[in-house]
Amino acid sequence: MLFGVFLLSFEAAFQPLGRPQQEIQSTFRVAFSAPVVPVGTDEGKFIEEIKTALKAGGVGEDEIDKIRVINDRELEISTLALDQQQAQRDKENILAALQRKYPDKGVTIGLPPGVGQARQPLWQLGNALAIYRPMPRINLGLDLQGGAHVVLQCLPYARMTFTVPETKPFVMPATEEERKSVAPGWKTTETAETLSKRVLRALTDLGLKPDKVRVELVSPTLLTVETQPADQRELTKQSKTIVEVLKQTYPQLSYEEIKAEAPEAVFLEAGIAEKVKNIIDRRLYAMSEIREPLIQVQGNDRIIVQLPGVRDPERVLRILKSTAMLKFVLVPARYELANPGAEDYEEWRDRTTGQTVSWARVMAESEVKFTGRDLQSNAEVGPGQAGDWVVHFELQPKKKREFYNFTRANIGRIMAIVLDDQCQMAPVIKDAIPGEGIIEGNFTTQEARDLKLLLNAGALPVPLEIAENRTVSPTLGRDTVAASLRAGLIGCAAVVLFMLLYYRLPGLVADIALCLYVIILLAVLVIANVTLTLPGIAGLIVSIGMAVDANVLIFERLKEELWAGKGMRAAIEAGFHRAWTAILDANVTTLIACAVLYFLGTSSIKTFAVTLFLGVCVSMFSAIVVSRWLLDIMGSTRLGQRLELYTPGARQLAAAQSSSRAGT
Repeated sequence: MLFGVFLLSFEAAFQPLGRPQQEIQSTFRVAFSAPVVPVGTDEGKFIEEIKTALKAGGVGEDEIDKIRVINDRELEISTLALDQQQAQRDKENILAALQRKYPDKGVTIGLPPGVGQARQPLWQLGNALAIYRPMPRINLGLDLQGGAHVVLQCLPYARMTFTVPETKPFVMPATEEERKSVAPGWKTTETAETLSKRVLRALTDLGLKPDKVRVELVSPTLLTVETQPADQRELTKQSKTIVEVLKQTYPQLSYEEIKAEAPEAVFLEAGIAEKVKNIIDRRLYAMSEIREPLIQVQGNDRIIVQLPGVRDPERVLRILKSTAMLKFVLVPARYELANPGAEDYEEWRDRTTGQTVSWARVMAESEVKFTGRDLQSNAEVGPGQAGDWVVHFELQPKKKREFYNFTRANIGRIMAIVLDDQCQMAPVIKDAIPGEGIIEGNFTTQEARDLKLLLNAGALPVPLEIAENRTVSPTLGRDTVAASLRAGLIGCAAVVLFMLLYYRLPGLVADIALCLYVIILLAVLVIANVTLTLPGIAGLIVSIGMAVDANVLIFERLKEELWAGKGMRAAIEAGFHRAWTAILDANVTTLIACAVLYFLGTSSIKTFAVTLFLGVCVSMFSAIVVSRWLLDIMGSTRLGQRLELYTPGARQLAAAQSSSRAGT
């Protein structure tokens, strides 16, 4: 039975058996036989030369993720391949392009150590299984392998819109044609800047911080104000304050003429941080380069995200912060793109006046018909007709009919596809659409993949800001792992040697049980998905000492029973029975301490508590079950009956047993 436990634990901890693994290997190390980076050359300029050479060889700039100069003879080039076949083509194109540029430099290309490499099986067992070199599968924390530590702050959000009649604008229009529509005698010396300052000053008098308020005069008659109110009551107070400022600034305006549209607002409700955590978890899970992120809710409005081993923290931060709110808006009929042939959606033209207006003005006057919440979570990336990448989307079944009816009723109108208030597409509806389509935007491969995972993960319910962002060096992590392993090995060796020298045969039994204990504990940590950090390693080292503590109590009781004259089997039985109370008391008090540390400690202390708790539980199993089973087996053999294998005073012990039997 114990042999079966050992095999199962070893498989869980090291996974020597499994399916042959396939990973996209799209990061390559390029080596040259002679220096290619002249002394004093600007590194940025050299990288641009490499990009030009790669582009000539068929590797476009939008397909390159990163180029890093390692030294004057080595480069590291990462591409944005979607599959292994594309990565292989990229590798061949990179090699061919650099060989043409440096024909006499002996160019070679391969995978850098530890990057993008799958485990190679040692032996293949049919088509399904392979035997791999055993490697610990436990997750290493941020302090052990480096990465990013980010604290995200959930923010409330409100957008208030105020409009006035075109005959009484906030500021005079820029064109003479529009000025003709202004009421006779209407005068204003206000500018967009002075009006914004008035509104901002009034809101700061309410206690708002200036950096938390955004005031924008979108058009001569349209004012938008973005704030961060705590609740509806505070939002209402802010809206009334703005209306009063406008009335004081423009006394000719009546309250009825200052229209406050229904604000768009989200507040920090109970459980909002947990919702954000779930969305972030789905986003990170979809990123293949992120392994075992640690996501925790802190308080009511903060989320801690730890990303061990992350290679591109800036891209990850962009994805984490992106609200990813997709909207399908119907653009007013009087607006059209100023440059229809260009892929620039910032400039629009008002057909009635011929004036060029901004996208912000068009968006403010457009009507939102559908949002990303109406989509299914099955977006896919694919090549577009122009050779760039597009994202395919599909609406939920119950929304498809509405989408079909909407597009059928608005043929000839512009339906803009907007992501986080930025226009991605502005197609003209030419026919009824059945409920699916594509999003174009001149995306690179990476941008299309990021948009796909954002749409599939869902939009954030509230905006986020980065409250804390720090990076742990991978070098520091490797040094920490090496020092921790060295300390652990020294500690284990000292325990093993002490037990063997002092307790002899029982010490050998304890050492065997200790080895099994380590395997089982690693398996438990893997199954429980525990992320091992430096405090966790400290907990493991402490638990190793706890693992032999029970054996020490048992062996001391065993010697006492032997000195009392009992036989080997009886002494083993009595030793375990009488030591059990002390073992239980010692371990239960430790478990209570672990529980207190877990519920009252910080994240690092919690990791220590978890590893120590699991270690104590496994140590009780190894001492009570494994050690006893091995001692029972050895005690029943002829070799195991020799008293000198249990205690130094074997002769005196034998004499004591003889006198005890004679007295009996």
